[in-house]
Amino acid sequence: MLVAARLEGQNSYVRELSAVIDFNSPWCIIPRQDALDLGYPEGANQVVQWEKVHPDKVPRFLTLRGIERGIKVSLRKVSVGRLLATDVDALVLEMPTSRFGTFDVILGGTFLKNFRLTVDMKKGYLSLLP
Repeated sequence: MLVAARLEGQNSYVRELSAVIDFNSPWCIIPRQDALDLGYPEGANQVVQWEKVHPDKVPRFLTLRGIERGIKVSLRKVSVGRLLATDVDALVLEMPTSRFGTFDVILGGTFLKNFRLTVDMKKGYLSLLP
């Protein structure tokens, strides 16, 4: 499901981006450039180098591409319409292209855990409630 999302990072930097809600992803995922624009300079680091200094901030997770590692940051606020979550963990990934395609970020489990998610695949229905 594609939605418009508003992300607030450090120092009140804000980006409005298109997002896909992915209830199979354990993390919210943001590309490196968006992390930098949101005020996270650590996003510019290479994962291998950052992991040497901050091993607790480079979690591993499974994707269709295999096991990935990303730099963990905490978004101050993430909102979709009237739904608002605070202190949402996200992973910064270096993407081979600047965007995923039709969307900019992935809103996964670290965002969705703040809401009640209902999915009815037969009816093609998905809802998020506070």
